[in-house]
Amino acid sequence: MRKVLYRFFVDFEKEEKWVNEMGAQGWHLQKFSFGRFTFTKGEPGTFIYRNEFISGMSSNEKKDYFEFLKDSGISIINELGGWVYMKKAAADGPFEIYTDTKSKIAYYKRMLNIFALLFIINAWMGIANISIFGDKTSFEFVNQSVGIFNIAAALLIAYPIIKIIKCKRLLEKDLQFFE
Repeated sequence: MRKVLYRFFVDFEKEEKWVNEMGAQGWHLQKFSFGRFTFTKGEPGTFIYRNEFISGMSSNEKKDYFEFLKDSGISIINELGGWVYMKKAAADGPFEIYTDTKSKIAYYKRMLNIFALLFIINAWMGIANISIFGDKTSFEFVNQSVGIFNIAAALLIAYPIIKIIKCKRLLEKDLQFFE
């Protein structure tokens, strides 16, 4: 049996939690795309799922990384837009991708750089379309509509940025405490 659900998450951790809750109910992730998740029915609690942002890796680095994961008993489910979903048998025990504080901080920095760039581009395009390109022609409405869309996208992107900054700072504080 197959089930397709549509969900839009701004918080990648809440998304991962939801996918794991679906797995606990016996719905196993088969594929994901922007807001679309495909599940198949199976044994409840068989797998633990993780999502990871791997943007910035060369194709060789990604190939080596995926091979390392495979050797560790981790299966890649799907990759899209820099995000990858993977699963590991729950019977194999806990499934953490980053087990030390320094690697978690480096991961958050990579994510923060990409999200900050997307935020800046959307905010700039939004402001530019609303103010600079308002030439009082028939395209003004289109420009303003696109500008509003860009501003809305920038505001949506701001949420994960704030969350990532908080998590990164907390880890850095813990790292200083234990050094």
